[in-house]
Amino acid sequence: MPDPMPAVIAHRGASADAPENTLAAVEEARRQGADGIEVDVQRTADGVLVLHHDATPRRTTDAGPALADRLLGSLTSTELRTLDAGAGERIPTLAELLDTAGDLELFLELKDPWLYPGIAAEVVAALAGRPAVVMSFDASAVRPVDAPGVTVGQLLAAAPDAALLDDIATYAQLVTVDYRAMTADLVAAIRDRWMSPGVFTVNEGATMRRMVDLGMDRVITDRPAMVRDLLVGHR
Repeated sequence: MPDPMPAVIAHRGASADAPENTLAAVEEARRQGADGIEVDVQRTADGVLVLHHDATPRRTTDAGPALADRLLGSLTSTELRTLDAGAGERIPTLAELLDTAGDLELFLELKDPWLYPGIAAEVVAALAGRPAVVMSFDASAVRPVDAPGVTVGQLLAAAPDAALLDDIATYAQLVTVDYRAMTADLVAAIRDRWMSPGVFTVNEGATMRRMVDLGMDRVITDRPAMVRDLLVGHR
């Protein structure tokens, strides 16, 4: 019988306890018992795939006036390596993540993919057959993805209607929705189309218990240890 408990996916790593989208956050997620990690992927001006959420490095690093408000894609990997992403951490490359992730499930969000033509194919090539989920809010970025070991995920900020779900089912295997929009009817509609339901970003106990009761396959959270403890108590 399948495990009724959802997989615990650490949002940008264990980002409540370590700098987001850093190797320290990945290691902290592992320490806290996460099943997988969700990270954001962008591309530097010199073509290096890196982990970073925002369009600029202002919020997440110690970037000074010369770099803070430049688009990430206009910065070189060398420039990014000069920045402190928190607690002495650097903005890591996707290659560094792949070297250190071990058996953690990988959920790779293509961030602002319209800024980076071809990034989905580059991410798939970098995976080199390693199993991973490639996902985005932008359907056009993930619709063409079809590669061994790669699962396609669609992110949604609001509840979809039936027509949108029908379309998503033509290219995606996972649908991950803002938890505030998730309902029992939506779970059923996703499963009826042979897709897997999940939610983001759950950091509070009562919400987590409700998501378990709804039958989520995965829950994305900043606090994997808290969620793991709640799941143990929920069994």
